[in-house]
Amino acid sequence: MDDEPPGDDYIDDEVKKILIDSFKVKIRDNRSKPSKIKINQAIIASLSEFLVCFKLIGYDIDGNPVNMTITNTKMDKSALDNAFVEEITTFMSDKLIDQ
Repeated sequence: MDDEPPGDDYIDDEVKKILIDSFKVKIRDNRSKPSKIKINQAIIASLSEFLVCFKLIGYDIDGNPVNMTITNTKMDKSALDNAFVEEITTFMSDKLIDQ
């Protein structure tokens, strides 16, 4: 039955190799870290291939907060801000319901 899609436990060998290699990089003690500018440029380039505008909020590998907003026009910024407010509202509503 080669026509059937793989099950939930299926992991492509190429994906498995990428994951294993990324874990090896994480556990190296003597790895050199690229500058924040190079990291930001890489993130922006990668996400820009798939997204017109985006907001990235998180923490870097050193635990420092990261807050990045990338837009090309005022309309993009407004749309992104509205989407962000909607997400926060939904998150807060879910928290209140859970109580």
